[in-house]
Amino acid sequence: MPEFETNQLIMIAAGFLFVTVILWSIATYINSRMTESADERAMEALRNRRFRKYGDASKAYKKARKKIENGNTVLIDLIHDLGDDFVGRDQAEQQITFDEAFEAVSAIRGATPRSKVVVVLHTLGGYARPAHMIALALKRHLKKSRQHNAKRDPMVVAYVPYVAMSGGTMIALSADKISMDETASLGPIDTIYGGFPSEAYDELLKAKGVEATQDVLVMLAHEAQKYDRYAAKVARDIINPAHKAKADDPNALADYLTSGKLSHSEAISPKDARELGMNISTKIPEAIYALVDARIRMIQTRVEEDETQEKAEKAEREAEVLEREQMPERLKARMVRSRTPL
Repeated sequence: MPEFETNQLIMIAAGFLFVTVILWSIATYINSRMTESADERAMEALRNRRFRKYGDASKAYKKARKKIENGNTVLIDLIHDLGDDFVGRDQAEQQITFDEAFEAVSAIRGATPRSKVVVVLHTLGGYARPAHMIALALKRHLKKSRQHNAKRDPMVVAYVPYVAMSGGTMIALSADKISMDETASLGPIDTIYGGFPSEAYDELLKAKGVEATQDVLVMLAHEAQKYDRYAAKVARDIINPAHKAKADDPNALADYLTSGKLSHSEAISPKDARELGMNISTKIPEAIYALVDARIRMIQTRVEEDETQEKAEKAEREAEVLEREQMPERLKARMVRSRTPL
């Protein structure tokens, strides 16, 4: 075959290969764009579903809150994010914090002497001092009312639909009555110091001796003992007399719950609580369940605040436009005149 024809065939083959590569690249790009577009639509649909879920939950939460706060009632809700991944969602606290305590104490302080305070708890506890602050504020409110029967006409009621451990239990015990679901639980109010129960340091020192224990652990043990004494004193002070059934020793309940005899995560059922002398009921209004369940749904939707705000504003604008379109022409003209600057 002549050299010229051979070169032509090579050029044709190269051109064909080039065109094939170009077409394959174009097809790959188009397919990639279609996949991206499908993914974007799927993500948008997911965001819309989450937004609707969040909106529904938010409405249910506000409705339940309004129902509870009717009349002369002050509502304090400590509903926390108890998710396993510990990601702050919807700005929900994961434990009792000072900011939360400041807000609660302010609301309780502003209540009138005849106001009833409803405390809704869904928490694993948190920092001890904020819980003490809330409990002391509730105790102070009860002093305002002077004479009232804690069992027949409680002024402060703590509701525990699911769980109120540690600091949550301390707040609950400052109320006249604790209403728990049959499956709900309270917990001990002993102290955790440096990540461990304070009594664990005592056991370590007894087992190893002071000389054989690291200096830092010995110092932690001494600090834990101080904090233990403080916690026991606070518990004796804030526990409502309605829960001190044992007349021979009014401090028996406080001492038992702070003694470290129970594991810090041990659950105290309604039956156990009654046996310990607490004023317990298992009747919880549906509005309380609705409040907590709606708040949990709000937390679980993971809707970012800015996205929620943007969509809410957009929905509000669309509703306003629709309302104007349905408005009689005469009323439209009146609105235009009223908005004309003087």
